[in-house]
Amino acid sequence: MNYSHGCLENEILKTIWMLEDQSEDDVSVNDVQTHLNASSESERAYTTVKTVMDRLVEKNMLVRYKQGKKFFYKTVNSRSEMAHKAIKKLAGQYFDNDMVSLMRAIEKECQKALA
Repeated sequence: MNYSHGCLENEILKTIWMLEDQSEDDVSVNDVQTHLNASSESERAYTTVKTVMDRLVEKNMLVRYKQGKKFFYKTVNSRSEMAHKAIKKLAGQYFDNDMVSLMRAIEKECQKALA
């Protein structure tokens, strides 16, 4: 499973998680596009949002199914599951899977941010 994704993919994932949290219904491209356009200065075309969501399907980050003429999407992993996997990947890539070293690095960054 490929967990790397770009800025728009990240915006779309965050939007879908938020929409899933608000409702038990699955999410359509139109739902995501409407939310993105309401919370951004730049308009996102329906086709752009659909293309990116389909890429997230290919990366196994979303699942897609059709109901009638409309496609709906669901996230494969919750936000916390995705964060957990990203943290493990970060620890493996840069800290030889040493979570204590990763936490120390995060703590230093937090101290810099608070200074």
